[in-house]
Amino acid sequence: MIKQTIFTALIAFSISAMAETLTPTNAPTQPATISVQEMLKTGPSQLKMHSLAMITQGNIRNPVDESYLPGLSVCAKDKDSLLRSMTARILGQYFVADKEIPHPEALQLLQGLATDDSGDVRFNAVYYGLTQTKHKTPKIAEQLIDIAAQERNPALHDRIIISLANYQPQVTEILDAKLAKGDDIAIYEIYEEFTGNQPLNADQFLDLPSSRPHLIIIKPSGKDAETTKAALIAELEKEGLKNPAVQISGKGDNYVLMLTTYITRDYQTAKGVLSNHGQFSITQNMWLTPELEIQIEAMRKAQ
Repeated sequence: MIKQTIFTALIAFSISAMAETLTPTNAPTQPATISVQEMLKTGPSQLKMHSLAMITQGNIRNPVDESYLPGLSVCAKDKDSLLRSMTARILGQYFVADKEIPHPEALQLLQGLATDDSGDVRFNAVYYGLTQTKHKTPKIAEQLIDIAAQERNPALHDRIIISLANYQPQVTEILDAKLAKGDDIAIYEIYEEFTGNQPLNADQFLDLPSSRPHLIIIKPSGKDAETTKAALIAELEKEGLKNPAVQISGKGDNYVLMLTTYITRDYQTAKGVLSNHGQFSITQNMWLTPELEIQIEAMRKAQ
């Protein structure tokens, strides 16, 4: 019965974006055409998804305007994270990006979605929404800084940095105020990227554990992986690192060394040693996020 009801609704929907309101019909045997706006508000999840896909693909005849916001507000609270993720992208693209003044309701929804439990939802809310506001309020700037301190997805991190490039005095003021409240290592870690400078009290953070491990991928000049690994460990130990976590990834001449650091001072030291080294070249330097750990583990198993 439920499947039959959904099938009937699909026919009634008629891939529609053609109507902005429910349209009655004189023929009793034909179902009414339901608007996309109404389907977003009251339709089952499958049809909400279909409606959002139509908007995303540009298959809506009329402009996506304020009449869609009640339905998008409903979708933003749906239990399906894919629905919330698509909604975040649409809110950003149609109500925030390239707008002199973003729609306040859409912006409020995006600020909520930026703290969603789902990483995909948070990404879309920030990438397509909050970072696209033309004129950043102090509240938006601070939220983006907080997100950057928590989220270490490289694409998202870079997008936030670029979006705040014209707000350097405000960004520095926000970061300094946060550091003044305590030893927030995550704020310290993003400080230089956002301002180009080290904070005045940088030394107090050096012996603290990193908020997330750093992963440095190194391409060595040596042919034998084990010998080269031992040489790298010896060099790092000479500079003060204790038991450097170095692993080999890959086989034959295509192998690389992966160095993971957990203490801020160790990371700074390793980066200094390797930045202009003749035998070891840094190819990538990144935060070791849970998602990246899963990918690395999968690659190890495949070797």
